[in-house]
Amino acid sequence: MLDSSMKEKAEEEEYRYIVLEKKEGVGILYINRPEAKNALNGTLVEELRLAFTRLGEDPGIRVIVITGKNRVFVAGADIKEMAGLSVSATYEIASRMKELHHQMICSTKPVIACIEGYCLGGGMELALACDIRIAAPDAVFGLPEIKLGIIPGGGGTQRLLETVGPAVASHLIFTGDFISAERAYEIKLISEIAEDVQTTALQLACRLAQGSQTALAAAKRMINGQLQQCLAGRLEAEMYEFSLLFDYPDSLEGMSAFMEKRKPVFK
Repeated sequence: MLDSSMKEKAEEEEYRYIVLEKKEGVGILYINRPEAKNALNGTLVEELRLAFTRLGEDPGIRVIVITGKNRVFVAGADIKEMAGLSVSATYEIASRMKELHHQMICSTKPVIACIEGYCLGGGMELALACDIRIAAPDAVFGLPEIKLGIIPGGGGTQRLLETVGPAVASHLIFTGDFISAERAYEIKLISEIAEDVQTTALQLACRLAQGSQTALAAAKRMINGQLQQCLAGRLEAEMYEFSLLFDYPDSLEGMSAFMEKRKPVFK
């Protein structure tokens, strides 16, 4: 039988794009795909789901922090992987993202997003599924999917709407514009800007880890429970609309233009 340290080492070796650390009751998930600015592909999403499952089942972990290596959170979804996919294939991708976010939101353990650099597209949707978001001054946020001829498909339209309200959400989603950390703080997308964001996030996580876990779990259920019930049907509708757009020429043009580094021409 493997002892705990050997088991942890064996589990870590299963991850290709994740670095996992544990300290003082806190599980720290580092997304580490530097060749693609930590863009989310199918393998990375499955690794995140596995890691959240294990951290959720680990009695020694009381709080989870998710962040990115190389001063980037997540630059978005992997467009090269998604380009040209069928409606059914893109629906499956959105479904896997939905399941990951459901794990994060329904976990009894607080989840903190520690954000540096790009937090775009699927990365911003990942951050929106966290309970608390803390960002460095250089963080950049956005849902640029509209520029690819599609919409956010991982909960972005609905969770952004619930977080910042319809006017601001519509502006960001319709334009695909990027915003600074300062603007993100103004619209209450994040709760704090910190120069040393890694230290700040870890200090907060350690503070929460020392508190009552039963009370924290109850507070999280009260904050997220009713919202999840209201969002269930709307998230399903978003996934449907997202996947259908891959059957239209605009999505092919938008993704081709992105990969060719040119401006798309939508007709």
